Amino acid sequence: KIKNLNFDYDWFTNHITTWLKAFESSKFTKESSLQCLEIGSWQGMSAFFTLNYFCNAKLSCVDIWKGSDEHQFTNKLDIVNNIEQVFDSNLILFKNRLSKFKLSSYEFFNNFYEPEKYNLIYIDGSHHSDDVIVDAFKAFEMLKVGGIIIFDDYFWNYYKEKICNPAGAINSFLRIKKHQLSIICFDDQVVIRKLYRTVR
Repeated sequence: KIKNLNFDYDWFTNHITTWLKAFESSKFTKESSLQCLEIGSWQGMSAFFTLNYFCNAKLSCVDIWKGSDEHQFTNKLDIVNNIEQVFDSNLILFKNRLSKFKLSSYEFFNNFYEPEKYNLIYIDGSHHSDDVIVDAFKAFEMLKVGGIIIFDDYFWNYYKEKICNPAGAINSFLRIKKHQLSIICFDDQVVIRKLYRTVR
C-alpha cells in the first residue's frame, strides 16, 4: 500500500525488517491495541506503516512540518513547503486513529506529558544532539514498561562537530538508563525496551 502513496524519497522501508523483529521480540501482534508516538513524521511513511500494520493502534504524530537544519539550505524547499499537505493526504485513511500535533517535541512534552502512556515510540525529529537527548529522556518517561523506543539515524553525520550528531546523545541516554532498559537492535536504528519504571 505504501507504494501507492505520495512520497518524495523512501527513508523508511529498508528499516521494516528491524521493526518487525522488534515487534516480535516485544510480543506485539497486528491485533495489539497499542498507543504509539512518533516524534518527526515528515510525509508520513512510518506513520502509515504503523497504523496499517497495527489495526487497533492509535498514533500521535508530533512535527512542525517545516523540516530541520539539513533542509533549510537545499534545493528541496518546494518539498519542505508541502510536506504537511502530503502527510495529511497520505494518512487520511487512518484519520480516526491518528492525532496530529503541530508542535516541537519540546512543546509536546511540556504540554501533553503523561507518564507511561505509550507502548511504541519512534524518535526521528530534530537530529541535533541537544534535541535528541531531551526527546530520549522525555519519551522514556512516557513509555510503558515493556514498551519500545526506536531511535533513527544513529550513524547520521550532518553536523561538523561530532558531538552535535545523534549518536552522542543516544549513547549518553543508554549509559544513564542502562539498568532500566535492554537493547533489541543496535544499528543505524537503535531499538530499546523499557524494563521497569523509575521509583521516585
